[in-house]
Amino acid sequence: MHPSRPLTRSRGAAVAGVALTAALLAAPITASAQVADAAPVAGDVSAVAGSSFSLPGAELAAGVTVDIVYETDAADPKNWIGFYRDGEVPGGEGHLSASWAYAPEASGTVSIAAPSAPGTYTVWFLAKDGYEPLADSQTVTVTAGAAELTPGDPEASVDIDPISTGIDTDGVLVREGFDEGLPAGWSVETAGAEAGSAEDAADADADAGRAEYRGWVSTTRAEWTADIDEMRARFARPLAGFVVADAQQYGAAAPFSSTLTSAPVDVEFLRSLRLSFDSHYRGAAQQTGAVRVSFDGGEWTEVLRLDSASVVDDYDPLQLNYMQDIAVDVPADATQVRFQWQLDASGEGSRYWAIDSVAVHQGELIADETPTRLWTVSDIQGHPHDFEHGLNDLSTLAPDPAGLLIVGDLVNSGTDTEWNEIYEVMDNTVGIRPDTTVASIGNHERYASGGFAANFERFLAFADRDTAYGEYVLSGDGGDVPVITIGQEISGPSDVAMTDEQIEFLEERLAYWTAQGSQVIVNTHFPLGDTVSASWIPWYHDHHLMNDRLTSILGNYPNAVVFSGHTHYPASLGDWAVQRRTADGHPDGFWAVNTVAMHVGWDARGENTDGISEVTIGDVNNGLVVESYGDRLVVKAYDFFTDRQIREVTIRNPLAPYAADVIPAEDRPADYSAVDAELRRVPADLDRFTPETVETLNAAIAAVERDLTAADQAEVDAMAAALRSAIDGLVLVDETPGAGADGGADGGAGADGGAGTGADGGAGTGADGGAGAGADGGAGADGGAGAGADGGADAGAGADGGAGAGAEGGADGEGAGVGQGGASDDPAVDPERTDLAATGADPGVGWIVALGMIALGGGLVALRRIRARRS
Repeated sequence: MHPSRPLTRSRGAAVAGVALTAALLAAPITASAQVADAAPVAGDVSAVAGSSFSLPGAELAAGVTVDIVYETDAADPKNWIGFYRDGEVPGGEGHLSASWAYAPEASGTVSIAAPSAPGTYTVWFLAKDGYEPLADSQTVTVTAGAAELTPGDPEASVDIDPISTGIDTDGVLVREGFDEGLPAGWSVETAGAEAGSAEDAADADADAGRAEYRGWVSTTRAEWTADIDEMRARFARPLAGFVVADAQQYGAAAPFSSTLTSAPVDVEFLRSLRLSFDSHYRGAAQQTGAVRVSFDGGEWTEVLRLDSASVVDDYDPLQLNYMQDIAVDVPADATQVRFQWQLDASGEGSRYWAIDSVAVHQGELIADETPTRLWTVSDIQGHPHDFEHGLNDLSTLAPDPAGLLIVGDLVNSGTDTEWNEIYEVMDNTVGIRPDTTVASIGNHERYASGGFAANFERFLAFADRDTAYGEYVLSGDGGDVPVITIGQEISGPSDVAMTDEQIEFLEERLAYWTAQGSQVIVNTHFPLGDTVSASWIPWYHDHHLMNDRLTSILGNYPNAVVFSGHTHYPASLGDWAVQRRTADGHPDGFWAVNTVAMHVGWDARGENTDGISEVTIGDVNNGLVVESYGDRLVVKAYDFFTDRQIREVTIRNPLAPYAADVIPAEDRPADYSAVDAELRRVPADLDRFTPETVETLNAAIAAVERDLTAADQAEVDAMAAALRSAIDGLVLVDETPGAGADGGADGGAGADGGAGTGADGGAGTGADGGAGAGADGGAGADGGAGAGADGGADAGAGADGGAGAGAEGGADGEGAGVGQGGASDDPAVDPERTDLAATGADPGVGWIVALGMIALGGGLVALRRIRARRS
């Protein structure tokens, strides 16, 4: 059975420590007032046989804790040892001890802070709170100690450009917050009201509750808790605005039902994804919260259900100030996804649901690798057996660690006796624990008598450093893990007073490790406000003198993971591990993890933050195993009493390459958009172009393969380039008679829309809509036309729906003969065209006939004139 933890909390313990120190320092004054006789002078005081004491040396540093070994045959609880200035004696007029401590045993060691002012001092071993010497005095020299440190500026500006990350390293497809209300493309549908209709809400019946909480609405922490708290203020994750479905504040007698729907998110070629969001859900009977997913406008599928079967009604500590992280498989060929959040409540006794910081991530492929392991413990508080038990369990759970992180409160008050107990545990476990220990100072390291400087010195001796802060690089199979520890280095004005030098050191080292692409662990005993469990409570919120400055700095580094202890709150709470965002930092902020405790657990009780109380939940022995893989940290919380794992969180390194769970390139279809664009440019009527260029185009079209994958994208792009070149290289055929391609004298041929003219009875042939003109019976094939003048036989022939015309005395017809056929089946024919290729009738035939008639008429006129002249 271990001694129980004092009922006072850290703040009360600090006050008690100050009060005790003040009382002890005042004791010599009281003792001097008890002396009735004349003050003794130097040399008048004689030692009592059987007593002695020894100093560690003849020279001491100012303010340093001194261990003085003593023994006596006249033991008394009020025997004491004190330092007197040179020339002063115990009990002398106005002579007061510079520092002192009780030596109550027959033999032992007493720790006293050496006087803070340099000089020569006499040390006395005195009896029963008085001035009777028990041993001869000894003289020592006190030398100047280190210069007093100065607290830094908490209001100093932070001028850091947040690092840039992208989908290649963080895997984030989209992030959405609600500081400005609903994001674009999001919508709300509420039963009994039009989505987003303020008019409907205002016109609600008297029993329909508060209109401003009708359905999902945007709000802030201050607005949401203005009229009622009831654990709403515990939602400390949001930076500013968020959305709530608050059936309780709506207060309608009718059931509450409201659905929030996201905008679509592109997920083409993904095989899986993750949906994460900050969630603050307080359940009730007949209340349900659900998250659903829909791909490409298809059916909605439920992926999360919060109801009385999955959540403890009224108070479930896991669901308050929590981050939901949901894995979703993506169907084959899906291109978009949408999500819905729906709260349904019966009305009476209903509660609420608030959400923020919605993110959709690509699914990730996790490699099976060996990590670098670390052990992390805190808040041992003078219980060495718990400490040793935990270390032995850790050696089984995670053998061969690279380092042991002790995040403060190793001892209960900081006495030498307590430190010796810790040293003994370290000696007992030297064969199983790692060589490197990273210790951070907590509040319990500074409660022993003798002042902050003396206690701080004992801590630094254990930490094997000369400053409160430092950096370690722990190496293992998973690579190097940088660890930075920060903490109190000045007695005040806060629990964690720091110098500007310490803050600048943190800034510089964070920037350095970020440039290396590394995750970095930052240890500090006290939590920063609004991070992990209980840090939303006022007396835990502002322990750090530099709270706002530190939070702003860390907010620029999403690769930073802060480990903090002090609160003793369990890992079963929703805010055991938190992603803390800042207004001026990276959108993902930094991570903070509660290191739990090795002695006594605590938790909060009460509906409202004002007036909140804390209770002990029993003796505990918890710690963490940290596994670093380079691209992520996996933090596991363990209960060493039951040897079981409590929780686990994976924290991605947003600077490392992200192995997305996507369809491999060899299984993904190639992008044919450029090919399709070129095919749309192919002319509908290719007969207008030369055969050679059309043949090149047809070959490019025939070369298009439709079953290639993304791995063959270069080939597909080459197909598009070949089509573009062939289309741009098409050469038009000149349609002027006599200038057509392949159309010579005596029966030339015009192909694919070309024209040929044959003279002196030759025959011209126009193929595929071309025209041929020849005297004495030309022929037009495939919709072409033949025209014969001055008595051509059969007056020309038109095949496949063409027309033939003969003028002036053609055989088998008087004057003019016309032959017509059916419509052409050539797909290149344009029904809007009126030329020969489209109608089978050559308008040039009419001109030939007309010109012939004009010539004939002109000849008749000339003949008459000649006859007239002759007559």
